[in-house]
Amino acid sequence: MSDDSGALRLLHVRRRRARERRMSRAARWMMRGRELAATVTPAKILLYVVRKGKAAMLRKMAQKLAGSGWFGGLPPAAARRTEAEAAAAEPARLKEELIYGVLITGGLGDALVAARLLRDLQNMLGPGRKFDVYFQVPNVAEAFFTKLPGFRACIHSNCFEAAVSFYDFVLTVNQFVTFRNEHVRPMQLLKNDPKVLKLFGQVQFARAPIERFIVEHPFLDGAFADMAVRKGSQRHRFLHEMLGLEYGGDRLDLDVDANQCAEFGLIPQQYITVHDGWDANFKIAASRPTKAIPVATLGEIVAGLKKARPDLEIVQIGGKTGKIIPGVDHNLKSKTSFAQSMNILAGACLHIDSESGLVHLAACLGVKCTVLFGPTNAAWFGYAQNANILPRQCGNCWWSTDTWMEACPIGHEQPVCAASIRVNEVVERSLALLPPAPERRLQVVEGMVEA
Repeated sequence: MSDDSGALRLLHVRRRRARERRMSRAARWMMRGRELAATVTPAKILLYVVRKGKAAMLRKMAQKLAGSGWFGGLPPAAARRTEAEAAAAEPARLKEELIYGVLITGGLGDALVAARLLRDLQNMLGPGRKFDVYFQVPNVAEAFFTKLPGFRACIHSNCFEAAVSFYDFVLTVNQFVTFRNEHVRPMQLLKNDPKVLKLFGQVQFARAPIERFIVEHPFLDGAFADMAVRKGSQRHRFLHEMLGLEYGGDRLDLDVDANQCAEFGLIPQQYITVHDGWDANFKIAASRPTKAIPVATLGEIVAGLKKARPDLEIVQIGGKTGKIIPGVDHNLKSKTSFAQSMNILAGACLHIDSESGLVHLAACLGVKCTVLFGPTNAAWFGYAQNANILPRQCGNCWWSTDTWMEACPIGHEQPVCAASIRVNEVVERSLALLPPAPERRLQVVEGMVEA
């Protein structure tokens, strides 16, 4: 046998997998249990499984393991007590609990739109219904769901496939909302909440004419948005339409403190936030995506606003992506946590951005925005209360090619849509959204006027 340790490990893994394929399911459970026993006490494993409600499987395992002597020092009375607890837990789950999982794909904006959907879904289902969320950035997105009734945890999406079979039903949420049909438990739902089966039927009916768009997501998202807009739909309400739920509004109950801006020398409602950035998880080869507004244009917008409203400060927020915008009074880019940025945004009187997740967050916080659109569809993504600035040339080409985020679909070296935004239009429409400027107090002192 070779002395190479890597080859030995590979040989061991292959032999083990071959042995597992020949073993029964119960035997594989036994082998896994013995491996876990090296680091975790059997009693802890047993109690964990009980709490998860796997009572029937637990009783069979307990009988097999007790016969094999694997329990070691676990007293017989304790084993009987845990079995009794498991038996008592099973009917309680059947009568009261309904737990479902939600996989959210996309960026922070998609997570916020999904949070509104889950808010209204939970209100419809009523108390006693619990859910877990799976997302690619769980530590950030958790804040969107914390105050929703029934929310248990936000978990990394890599864990979703391993856990999906343990839920009563599972939703996948992105530009669409769909059930994982193979993981719907009709008998459980009929006993606990037939309303879920009604939702299942509604989604199946809604998805039939758009099945191709769902299957090809996200590559046909642009074509679907054009079709949906012609029918009167918008991004932030469409998920509710698929489920047949009434839309509960843009505002979302988030744990924010608008007064935290004082820690950065800011006064609530006395500053404008501006952002240059994009989703870092969307990998592109270019240095800036096609929907990013040129930094020079953003600098001119900042200069125009400061000239028109010298009483307001301009604050740049954001993460690692994007560049520093010239002329801002406070550059907080990459200097705050997401929670701090959310609190700063909550205290702003206006937010200026391209089409990004922070625009959806601002809508949830009740902060109006000036949104500069390029390749994305303004009619689909725009909120009515915002100033949605359309490009003078081209535009609305997202997902017309697979590389639309990194290269202009019609071959321009620099995307003409984002570059065609007029600075004067942005400044004028932003000023219309701002609160009135404070009146200047005049004081006459020895023939001189002081402001």
